[in-house]
Amino acid sequence: MYHCYILVIGIALIAMQSMVFAHFTLTYPSSRGFSEDQESVAPCGGFNTASAQRVILPLQNAFIEINSGHTSYSYQINAISGNDTVQVGQGSRGYPQASCLPIQLNSTFKDGTNTTLQVVYNGGDGLLYQCVDVTFANSAPSFNSSACANQDGSKTSFGNSSTPSPSSSGNQSSNGTSSLSVGVFTFMAVLFTFLLA
Repeated sequence: MYHCYILVIGIALIAMQSMVFAHFTLTYPSSRGFSEDQESVAPCGGFNTASAQRVILPLQNAFIEINSGHTSYSYQINAISGNDTVQVGQGSRGYPQASCLPIQLNSTFKDGTNTTLQVVYNGGDGLLYQCVDVTFANSAPSFNSSACANQDGSKTSFGNSSTPSPSSSGNQSSNGTSSLSVGVFTFMAVLFTFLLA
């Protein structure tokens, strides 16, 4: 019977690890590559070689879609061309999973501009990085504008501000640790204490 308790504790600890060390994925357009172990390595999560095939993004109403493992996080989107880095998006969200992050371009971006978009993500447990190589165009017929979705149901603003309109739900926290993770830790501590008694 004691072995069953150890098995249950082991499974719960593995489940907790995925909640506490939640990361993010760049889901649209897809990142150049993803490795959870290297996601904290700047500038592109361990994938530092530009892709030969670039994604075509529109100059107007461009966005990227991420899937967040944290309930609260901040982000910054940078356009990197050679030695030049321009911030083209920033903000924060108070909900996990799907988020549509708008890209706000200035007048230096023209039809045919090649760049690397770097997403810098902070969920409270360190900075994480992912990149996608793009070409901006006046017309981007293959760009899937319907991929812009927010898990909380809010709409993404593509106005002149680089900060999207605030979401209608979700709580902001300063460290990005979800209350669910804290609850699981508390439950496991009580369970472990009970089993040792």
